[in-house]
Amino acid sequence: MSYPAANSALEDTSLSHALTTLLIEEPELLSMPDGCFPTRLWQRLAEKKLLLPGLNESLGGQQSSQLAIAQAAKALTQISACPGLGMTWVMQQALIEILIKADNEHIHENYLSSLLSGHGLCALSISEPGAGAHPKRLTTHAQQEAGDYLLNGEKTYISNGPVADIFIILAITDVVAERKQFTAFIVPKDTAGLTILPMSGFDALKPSSHCGLKLDNCRIPASHILGQKGQAFDTISKPFREHEDILMLSPLAGAMQALLDKLVKFDPNALKPEQFGLLLSIIDSVSVLANQAARQLAQTNLPFEPVSFIIVTRLLVEQFIDEIKQLDSTVFLSKSIKYLMNDIEVLVNIAKTANTAKQKNLAQRYFAKKTL
Repeated sequence: MSYPAANSALEDTSLSHALTTLLIEEPELLSMPDGCFPTRLWQRLAEKKLLLPGLNESLGGQQSSQLAIAQAAKALTQISACPGLGMTWVMQQALIEILIKADNEHIHENYLSSLLSGHGLCALSISEPGAGAHPKRLTTHAQQEAGDYLLNGEKTYISNGPVADIFIILAITDVVAERKQFTAFIVPKDTAGLTILPMSGFDALKPSSHCGLKLDNCRIPASHILGQKGQAFDTISKPFREHEDILMLSPLAGAMQALLDKLVKFDPNALKPEQFGLLLSIIDSVSVLANQAARQLAQTNLPFEPVSFIIVTRLLVEQFIDEIKQLDSTVFLSKSIKYLMNDIEVLVNIAKTANTAKQKNLAQRYFAKKTL
């Protein structure tokens, strides 16, 4: 496998620098009292063409590379010390690109402008209570009635759901040869029959608040179908998961650096030199892996195995957290440090079951080759 030259990362630092400069010059943008979403930050990012930098200029972006976006996500997370903020920024890149690529004139005219200007958020709704995001276990369905669809079911763990203006909701529209066919629908938050359900006991990743949804005969016009009917799991869910898994490696590196900076500021003597060096080396390694994964994200002609980057990076992050946890028995850790630790742990455990399955697939392919 061929890789770009190591110094190619230098070509992509302008986006990260611009975002860093904005946050340093206007620190009030990161004010998030009680974990509230920083709407003014979102609008300022849009004004500076930093909200959706992967888009072209006519849509408010800079046509930035995936590597540049990854590095900017790391900077945003490190400066804000909020993994949830970095996660939201990364997710919006992917979700709004999905809306644009769908080439649905009705959706573009009615919902895109507020998202591009930073005055609105989009949320993806796939997981369900007791089912996760496993397609065989999902039950939310959409029944066609004349030119509309009636959506019924319940969703959970929806990132940014409480502050979202529109939801992309996956629902079953058919079953072919015992295989469920999923369609994606754009559902505005004010749709009749749509109820936002609070998620008690989940206090993590602020300001990316989470919620559930109850769908009770939500009537959605066929014009709100996103992409091709019946193909949403393969064309939306899977690509989004891969995109998120890869680009979230960089915010993890930023969050770890923020945690280490907080720890040193709180207690300069908490770590022995060799411990400090180990943690720094883990952050450096995660950053390199994250950059390499981001470079290859858009290079579909390469034999890319993204799960390898994800698996190794998550192992390193877990080692980092374990090292910090060992301090907890001997060193007093502040509430903000513990909260940041928890956020990192929550992030690193997202889709853990799915990635374990991918590890098994890697092993199966290895042994299959050996038997040929």
